[in-house]
Amino acid sequence: MRVLIVCGNFHFGGAETVAAELTGGLVARGHGVIVASVAKGGPMGEVFAARGATVYEGLARRSVDPLAIWRFARLIRQERIDGLIVLDPLRNGLLYALTGSLISRRSVGRVCWCHSWPGGQAGRFRGRLAAYYRLGLLSAIVCVSRAQRRALAGGLLPAWTLPVIRNGRDLPAREPGAIDRASLGLSPGKKLVVQVANAMPDKDFQTLLGAAKLLASGRADFQLALVGRDTDSPELASAIRQAGLGQVVRPLGPRADVVAILGAADVFVLSSKRETFGLALLEAMAAGLPVVASDLPALDDLFTDEREGLKVPPGDPEALAAALARVLDDTELARRLGEAGRERARHFRAEPMVGRFERLLRLICRGR
Repeated sequence: MRVLIVCGNFHFGGAETVAAELTGGLVARGHGVIVASVAKGGPMGEVFAARGATVYEGLARRSVDPLAIWRFARLIRQERIDGLIVLDPLRNGLLYALTGSLISRRSVGRVCWCHSWPGGQAGRFRGRLAAYYRLGLLSAIVCVSRAQRRALAGGLLPAWTLPVIRNGRDLPAREPGAIDRASLGLSPGKKLVVQVANAMPDKDFQTLLGAAKLLASGRADFQLALVGRDTDSPELASAIRQAGLGQVVRPLGPRADVVAILGAADVFVLSSKRETFGLALLEAMAAGLPVVASDLPALDDLFTDEREGLKVPPGDPEALAAALARVLDDTELARRLGEAGRERARHFRAEPMVGRFERLLRLICRGR
């Protein structure tokens, strides 16, 4: 079977990271994988290539490019594609890829692998997915959590078109001290709290900075590192300065060494208003870190409050600060949560995810 995975671009992101895991797993099972991005930019193309994929970058030359439909059609014919997986409900990307597959004169199974929450920063895409399904342009919409599936169904889409395939990630064992904190501009003597999240509205950095300010008003034994795209932006730097957190918060920007940074950390935090799965949270749990996160329905699949981590109401800086203080002060609690989280993370390996995708692709690409 030959599978085309379509990304918006090749920037680092949770969806792109698990797509690389899927790529490596499918290649190992003897399938051909081609990965194409709609727009240019980002280092993930090299990651996909290292996993055995043939990579094409920037099939759209501008933000609105009708000729991208023809380029996708040509690519699908040229690479003899059997199955198409579009990563997320990309507004133009989904249209280009699905329409391109339609005019390619090949019978292609079509999947949207949805990592977005309807009504969040990705917009109101549920009706668009339902329209593509009714037009016969989508065979399935893969959800990454049960909560996301419930949010997407809502009468517009039949449940059987929304299989849940939880993200899987194979991670190395935590290596404490694998990265020098001083090289990151961090103070070695302080406890390190890390959030890994791109600077987007759903991640709610305002609440996180509010919690950090509350914590810093009563203690000086911690620093907060922000890892992710645009965490080193001028806008976020200005918000950090205005909050008086210049010595407390360290914006590190996008990093390829997230696992090593987690190995150097003491606590992981996630202040999101919306999540569909929480891949960074899973990575932190696998590293044995105690986690503090917003109490969101999609995260129920990952961990239970007070068992593998602590949950707080979203958008509540006081509750977030109090939970972080508990973990920073109580070493036994931090140890217990971290060990339970590491054990729970073993349930989310890449192999089951790859196997479920392979079965789905065989089902919708019969005879290939």
